[in-house]
This record gives sequence, structure tokens and C-alpha cells, in this order.
Amino acid sequence: MNPLSHALSRNGNNFDLVRLFAAIAVVYGHSYMVQLPDGSTDWVEAALGFDGFGALGVYAFFLMSGMLVTASFDRQRSASRFVALRIARIWPAVAGASLVAIFLIGPLFTTLPLREYFASGATWANLDNFSTIVLKAGWVLPGVFEHNRFVNDVCAPLWTLPLEVRCYLIVLLTGMMGLLSNRWGVLLAVALALAAFVLRVHLTPHLQAGLRDFAEKPGGYSFWPEPFFFVGMLLYGWRERFEVYGLAALGLVMVFLVFRDTAGAQPLFYLAFVYGVLWIGTTPLLRRFVPRNDYSYGIYLYGFMVQQCVASIAPHLGHQAAVLIGAPFILLCAALSWRYVERPVLVWCRRRLARRPDSLGAAVAG
Repeated sequence: MNPLSHALSRNGNNFDLVRLFAAIAVVYGHSYMVQLPDGSTDWVEAALGFDGFGALGVYAFFLMSGMLVTASFDRQRSASRFVALRIARIWPAVAGASLVAIFLIGPLFTTLPLREYFASGATWANLDNFSTIVLKAGWVLPGVFEHNRFVNDVCAPLWTLPLEVRCYLIVLLTGMMGLLSNRWGVLLAVALALAAFVLRVHLTPHLQAGLRDFAEKPGGYSFWPEPFFFVGMLLYGWRERFEVYGLAALGLVMVFLVFRDTAGAQPLFYLAFVYGVLWIGTTPLLRRFVPRNDYSYGIYLYGFMVQQCVASIAPHLGHQAAVLIGAPFILLCAALSWRYVERPVLVWCRRRLARRPDSLGAAVAG
């Protein structure tokens, strides 16, 4: 037997490797958007006919997050601990990246005189990390990337962070209701999450609520990221009953290939995709390739910034060459972010929230 609970109950999993693959897929997918057309296309999107590298990378992030964030609340059993850990994971890296954008990317690539650039209120508005993380406000620096194919946008992937935060809020609320402690409760929590997904809430310019227009999907996507988060929640709740096998993953891929030209091709692909991601995340065959450091979030944040810089300098460069040139700089930024921002904050936060030995022993015994 190979239940999902085995991978979730110890460090014997490849989830960091999955997130690394997902971050690289997002960067590679963006290369087709950022560089001027060179006659090539995203071969995954061409083969599937709907989603490409970038979309699949985001879906994988949300799937992993759904499982691990739900597991985090279930372990903590504390709203304050959960919120503190979520803030520690998301906010410091965004704050650091905003400083890099304002004080490094901006001065190097703005078309304005530096005095005018730093005197602009639009420059300092990017320090409002709350709007970035919660209200879906992207980073736009005056005079920066204004001639790029992807005009002015400094970090396009930021649009997913408010979606992630809303998913965290669902976990928080359903966890406080006591629904995440057993599989049937998680099933109800996911049902409530789907209801919240159908009821679309806008915070700006003022609070609005209405039914979601399902014909409206994120740009360049054929589906939405949030349902993958909910699937992750469900998988965590039913982790003892859900088993992962390589032959089953291969079988689902074969089923998709057989029916790829039918109306059911897209849902069949997503089923195979979810199961395949879980197999990659749990199979011992890939254990040796799991990175020792989690650079995925940094790659996700800095990848587009660096790609925009490359596109600004050499807009006619082929997308593959642009990725190869940008890759060392993306990796360097991600490594520095992890080493000096993300990991220190997480370590400090976990130490502050560490349970006393007696309560920890009782939790383990339970």
C-alpha cells in the first residue's frame, strides 16, 4: 500500500521538487509572452489545445498548496499560529522583491531621470505590499518596461497571490469551524469553498458580490487555479484512503491520449495531471533529486522581472536563448531571497511559535 498519508506524515516526499518544476514551468511559459514572436509556440499548449507550461505550473502550485496548507492548520490547531506562518511564508519575499524592483530594476531601466523617478508617487506605491498580496495590485514603475511587449508590468505572477490568500482564508474559516479534523468535515469544507468560488467577491473599488461568470477565465488559461487548491484540501482530508501508484498514473495518461479528441479531453487531462503531480511528489524514484533549499517561490517572483529585463535589452532574442540568459540571474535572486529573507523569517517564526515539550508530546501521542 502507498497511501498519500505516508508522504504527508514525514519528510519522505518530493514536494519541494514538484514546486521547483512548477516554478520553472511558469518561467518557461512566460518566455513565449515576454519576447517578441520568433515563430515558435508553447509546445505543451500546441499539443493539448488549451493550457501551456505557465498554466500547468500555477495549477501544480495551487494543488500542492491546498494539501500542505490544510495540513498546516490541522497540525497547528490554532488560528493565530496558522496566520503567522502564512504571513511569514508569503509577505517577506514579496517585500524583498518590491525593494529590488524599486531600487535596482527601476533605476536601471526607467526612461525617466532618476530624480523624477524617485519623486514619483507611483514608484513608492509599490511598497504597499498589502495591496499587492490582498487586492491584486501589480507593480508598475514609472518609465520602466514601457516599450516591452508586456508593457510596464514588472511582476505579472503577482496576480495569483490574492487568489492564494483567499484560499488560505477558506482554510482558516473552515478550520476554525472544526471541519478539517476528519475526512467528512474536509468534504464539507470543500463544498463551502466551491460555493465561495461560485460567489465572486470584489473588494475594490467597493465591496461587491455576485455569481461568477464562468466564461471569464484568467488570461492565457483555460481553467482556474482555485479548484486545484480545493482538490488539494480534499486529498489531505482523504489521505489515508488515497493511494498513489505509478501504473495508475500511466493508465490515466493513456486514457487521456485515447480520448484527447473528444469533449471530455480537458477534464480527463486534469485528472491525469493531478494524479501525475502526486506521483512525482511521492515516488521514491525521484527522492535523490529533491533540492535541499526551496527556491521555488523566489523563482516565481523574480523570474518575470529578470525576463522583462532581458526583453528590454534584447526584444528580438529567441525565447529559448532569453531563458538561458536569464536563468542564472533568476536562480541567483531566488537563492539570495531564500538565504537572507525567506528562510530566516520562517525559522524565526517557527521558533517563536514552537510548542512547549509537554504539549508537543501530547500532540504526537494523539
